[in-house]
Amino acid sequence: MATMPAMNAPAPAALLDRKCVDELRYIERAAGRDDFLSGFIRALEQNLADFSAAFGECIARGDGGGATRAAHTLKGACRQLGARALGDLFADIEASAKAGDYAEAKRRFDAAAGLIAQSLQALKRA
Repeated sequence: MATMPAMNAPAPAALLDRKCVDELRYIERAAGRDDFLSGFIRALEQNLADFSAAFGECIARGDGGGATRAAHTLKGACRQLGARALGDLFADIEASAKAGDYAEAKRRFDAAAGLIAQSLQALKRA
């Protein structure tokens, strides 16, 4: 008997922009390197791990622009790597930060642990 997928788990196709990932793999092959994409994924993983503290520090010192930039930077990095769902998440976080709703931005990030893990795994398998 097949099990039903979790209702809140995004479909794998929604996690990644396959075209973007394929282009990065093409560059990797053309450069003769096998660590091109994986290096970017490791950097993204570290930036994601550091985001909550960096965002919180910006808010604590009254730097709303810095908090917004932190989300904007991650949005761009995610989209460049083809992590579509993560890019959308950070677009929402950026919009909340721009609106001055830092609690909502933090809530969105904190609630996305599963999405972040799924997206990183999908990128690593791509």
